[in-house]
Amino acid sequence: MRRPAMPLIAPAPPARTSTLTAPPWRGLPAAQQPPWPDPAAVADVAGELARLPALTAAADVRQAGAALADVSAHQAFLLQAGDCAEPTGAMGVAALQGKHRVLGEMAEIISNRLELPTMTVGRIAGQYAKPRSKPEEIVGGRALPVFRGLNVNAPDADPAARIPDPRRLLAGYHSARALLSELHIIAHRAASDLTPLSAAHISTRRPRSWDGTLRAVLDDYGRTHRTEDGWRRTGLWTSHEALLLDYEEPFVRRDPRTGEDYLLSTHLPWVGDRTRQTDGAHIALLAHIANPVAVKIGPGISRSDLIALCHRLDPHRRPGRLTLITRLGAAGVRELLPELIRTVAEAGHQVVWASDPMHGNTFTAATGHKTRHMDAITAETTAFIEILHRAGQWPGGLHLEVAGDRVTECLGAGGPRSEQGLSRAYRTLCDPRLNDDQARLLAQAAADLIARG
Repeated sequence: MRRPAMPLIAPAPPARTSTLTAPPWRGLPAAQQPPWPDPAAVADVAGELARLPALTAAADVRQAGAALADVSAHQAFLLQAGDCAEPTGAMGVAALQGKHRVLGEMAEIISNRLELPTMTVGRIAGQYAKPRSKPEEIVGGRALPVFRGLNVNAPDADPAARIPDPRRLLAGYHSARALLSELHIIAHRAASDLTPLSAAHISTRRPRSWDGTLRAVLDDYGRTHRTEDGWRRTGLWTSHEALLLDYEEPFVRRDPRTGEDYLLSTHLPWVGDRTRQTDGAHIALLAHIANPVAVKIGPGISRSDLIALCHRLDPHRRPGRLTLITRLGAAGVRELLPELIRTVAEAGHQVVWASDPMHGNTFTAATGHKTRHMDAITAETTAFIEILHRAGQWPGGLHLEVAGDRVTECLGAGGPRSEQGLSRAYRTLCDPRLNDDQARLLAQAAADLIARG
């Protein structure tokens, strides 16, 4: 078979700005925003970002939304994973290969067990900011402003490094663009290796430089595809927490084809449990855009808040529009999840239910390392699947923090047996991640449980 030529990294496509002049989230309460020391500098950076090309394409976002509609219809599975807080620059590009590989391996495990396509979404190309529970942290015996992700400040134990710097938003943009270019190259390499599929599934157009779209490489980009030898990976869609409004707003762009506004910093944005206030700016942003959107749901959510979120974000009850990611903890999931499922079902929303079995199971070891235990992660995953099955609903996805490397950050199966072993390869910028073995073990356990019904 003739191998397709490798694409080059193209000059940036032209920027397309939104015609939106009065964003509906302006002036609303906005939780977890950095204490920028110079608002004028932030405005200057936002203006620069607005003039830069979008990072994603509206047509790609629509294709990702169609894949999520298949998940909501019980015809596919969602695997969303990556760093808690991404590295930027060359380190981020280098780490992408490992994440792409391990997410592909997990997706193939799941698809081969379920005989369904798995939609693969990375916490990549934008996961550069984190909400924090406290404004300060103790490092080396002294209090410092908390590290908020590389789009805001640096993790160094230095007061000057912890001052929020809006120029980091521009560095984050260029890091995200480099990762998307790399995803395009990886997809072309994968396409060249798909021998039985090439004629039917590789675009008949000549491979070209990256112009902001990924779907042009493969018809089934971003989901596994069945072959004679089993299910094969194709590539990753991008996602990140839409936390920093000064970064996100410049990428709300009008699609001339549909007249809708899309958030073109990513394919699948989500709002976290700390910023999901229904009268807040983050939910107003997600309600406005045409992307598929997701919300993290923690133990503190009320029935009325959940109904309000669903009505606000999915007013037309469109399959695939809204993903609810539960983060309830192994100790609370069996008590809390059934009522959440009933509430959404009674409100008539066909959401994607996904489990984040990591954030509700974090603790600090005696060694000082934040960690999680595979037993708790597996227990919450198991409970999520069993409860959804009993309710007649589809346990449609997993949302995980995965390193794509042989780190020692989570205890138990596939990782260190004792807390003393955590320091051997503890590299995370923020929260602990699964290593390759743990990620594959969890994918296999979840797929086996779902397959058994």
